[in-house]
Amino acid sequence: MSTYQLVTETAELVEFCKHARQFSSIVLDTEFVRVRTYYARLGLIQVRAGEHTVLIDPVGAIDLSSLWELLRAEDLEVVIHAGGEDFEILAQAMGQPLRNVFDTQIAAAFAGLGDALGYAALVEQLTGVVLDKSQSRTDWLQRPLAPEQLDYAAADVDYLQQVYPALLSRLSENPLKLDLTVAESAFQVEKRTQQWPAELLYLQFGNAWQCTPQQLAVLREVLQWRLERAREADIPLSFVAKDHTVLELARQHPVKADGLYSITDLSPVTRRYAGKELLAAIQRGLAVPLAEQPERLSKLTDMPGYKPAFNALKKAVDAYAKELDVTPSLIGSRRQLNDVIHWFWQIPAAYRSRLPAPDLLVSWRGAKLKATIESLLTRD
Repeated sequence: MSTYQLVTETAELVEFCKHARQFSSIVLDTEFVRVRTYYARLGLIQVRAGEHTVLIDPVGAIDLSSLWELLRAEDLEVVIHAGGEDFEILAQAMGQPLRNVFDTQIAAAFAGLGDALGYAALVEQLTGVVLDKSQSRTDWLQRPLAPEQLDYAAADVDYLQQVYPALLSRLSENPLKLDLTVAESAFQVEKRTQQWPAELLYLQFGNAWQCTPQQLAVLREVLQWRLERAREADIPLSFVAKDHTVLELARQHPVKADGLYSITDLSPVTRRYAGKELLAAIQRGLAVPLAEQPERLSKLTDMPGYKPAFNALKKAVDAYAKELDVTPSLIGSRRQLNDVIHWFWQIPAAYRSRLPAPDLLVSWRGAKLKATIESLLTRD
């Protein structure tokens, strides 16, 4: 059983943060709920500094500003496992992204322990301890939390404190891999806190290629409306309209309320309470002049030259992976390869400065591969 302090008062948190500033690194984890809301709700924040573990309860009236100030420190390394959504949630709460992150899932991949390794599997590999994951489906917003739930949460940072130096030791044998771990951790923080402009979401919508230019204009408006609706109501995008429903709205583009009843799986709540706004978005799309409608997109895998281009990119990625002695998927997955082809072949050049560039063109990947990719994919 872990030893920890449950922090519910602002003064307690301030004292802990003063204590934590003595160290060059802290271990961090969060528990959150994001089932029926657009924005995740923090249920618990676990932090370990030295031998002191605290479970910070953000649900009550506690002032978290001292924690956010701690996490903004330029000289503090924040150790976290598979930060992903944590990066997004904390950036929203703090008002800025985390800095100086060391993601142990990324470190494990560079250390050759496995790609996308789960926390329990990593702990078992490096410590031999089999963690109890029976509380993983806890509703972290409920109060009070049971002792076994708090023990579970504390264990996440307690064992991460043990895993961290073991990973550093392995990576210190290859300083380049340690540098790349830090670079990739920073990149993932940046990636999770970037957003596409709402009016350009159609360019990354999976089946947009099925739409005509006029339907794309409708899709562009409906996707933007769906995002605004989800944010305003703080509900998941799928509660407003699922992706296949959005596609059907774009292709059928009903103009009257009765027409919404023919759309598959359109939420009755959306139809009743936001039907007028949805129809207005469709009308805006239909009103776009022919000359201003988006260019038609193609199914990427059906585009001329796709297979040779993909294979050439895969060869470049494989060569870089061999050079680094890591698995090719750590450099570029199939999706990342397709993303960069889509970028060069289908994203209008005028929009690229407004969008996050594909993974293979930026950070440590881009430093090695960008010139090769540009030579392979640039078309006159």
